[in-house]
Amino acid sequence: MSFDLLGARRRALRVARRIPDGAPHVDVEVRRRGDVKQFCQELLADWPEMKITLQLLDSSFQPLRIDDSTTLRRGSLLVWYLWPGEAFEIGAFHHPGGAFQGYYINLIRPPRLESQPWIIDDLYLDVWVPAGGRGVLFDEEELRAAVERGALSDREADGVLELGGRLLEATQRSRWLPSGVRHWPVESVPALRLRRDTPGIFHAARISGRIIAYGLYVMGVVSATSIGFAAFTDAFMIAGAAQQTWKLVILGEALLLAPLALGGLLPATRWPQPTLTDERSLFVATLASGLAVLALNTRAEWSGALLPVYGTLGLFSLIFAVCRWSFDREVPVFALAGVAMTLLALVLLL
Repeated sequence: MSFDLLGARRRALRVARRIPDGAPHVDVEVRRRGDVKQFCQELLADWPEMKITLQLLDSSFQPLRIDDSTTLRRGSLLVWYLWPGEAFEIGAFHHPGGAFQGYYINLIRPPRLESQPWIIDDLYLDVWVPAGGRGVLFDEEELRAAVERGALSDREADGVLELGGRLLEATQRSRWLPSGVRHWPVESVPALRLRRDTPGIFHAARISGRIIAYGLYVMGVVSATSIGFAAFTDAFMIAGAAQQTWKLVILGEALLLAPLALGGLLPATRWPQPTLTDERSLFVATLASGLAVLALNTRAEWSGALLPVYGTLGLFSLIFAVCRWSFDREVPVFALAGVAMTLLALVLLL
């Protein structure tokens, strides 16, 4: 699982457990050994290439032991990943307390997802990959018993065994997970809901968050680099080779961090935080800064500090305005008001 930067994963897990009223859901019918079970799961992503659902085991769920150290209980959180046309699904299991328990790979017939309920024909064989452990193959005896009683043909059973073996072998590699599972783990659930319900805010918040994160990363590496140069060179005492080297190193670090941060490859840059980034909050910040501009615009010493702050707020307001209109087809009143206030403030400052 991904790095828990400043408790972001724990916060995301708490939010994930609070399924919104009226959230889109899907009924899933799982068939195994003539036994049919039905589940209602929140539909997080309904893309042509992949489906992601969230299942919160309610008070009616009876504890289910998976291995000697792992038991599913009421309150457990399960994120399921399905691919149309693929003969397996992957579940990421989490303890009621939030700890990651492992990945459960269920071998199935290609699912029927055209209408509800989704039909999942379970083909008995499973691969379990516990957190920090090696993958194991489950229920081979049940697969053989299904062949003996005629529930599966020899040919289909052989195909299931071959696929199970390949999946088990794949789990021995360090990066065996499909990219969709790696990219959208449980801590991305709040962002998936934001993308599902208001894609314009999702994209605007993601772009703005990455720009902010890039600035913070650059400030961090510049500070660390400067401390190193100050301790071991005379770069800040006299102009010379050391000072030029310091400037080149900082420039190189900024150029290196740009594609990593803006591409969402660094911690805190992959998913926006819905509770922290929205156009109303941005408008409030712009309004507060606008009042500061009106109060201090006659004092020249404040202009240098306020210009970059207000320029940044204006950029973020513009990003929200464009994304809200492009993806949600809604008039972004707060974002447009923020852009207008920014332009007015810049005129006063300049």
